[in-house]
Amino acid sequence: MDDATAVALVFGVLFLLMVETVYLVMLIAPRRPTPYKLMRYEAGNPETGPAKAPLAMQYLGYVLMLVTLEPAAAIPIAVYMFTGDLLLTVLTAVIGGAVALAASTYAYRYAKKIELWRLS
Repeated sequence: MDDATAVALVFGVLFLLMVETVYLVMLIAPRRPTPYKLMRYEAGNPETGPAKAPLAMQYLGYVLMLVTLEPAAAIPIAVYMFTGDLLLTVLTAVIGGAVALAASTYAYRYAKKIELWRLS
């Protein structure tokens, strides 16, 4: 078995285990909603006003930063593994770093705009 097949097999097995875990949790989780489960959670603060959304979207900027930083490290590693060319790997890392820096800067500024998340 060559290296690429072994890596693909490991990723496939891990993906199947992850999907199996999600469905297993869904099967054993209690399904009866109670008033306490449906209440808003305000991190220990008294709740104010109606809920904006069931998801805390003010963290979108931080999610964008995470999503841009992980490929900036993974793609150059993949390029080196498949090509073995160090110059191409360094070039990929520099370009990926520049893109990640630009996207992270935008995401950080976006996450700091509190007025986007206040109720009108």
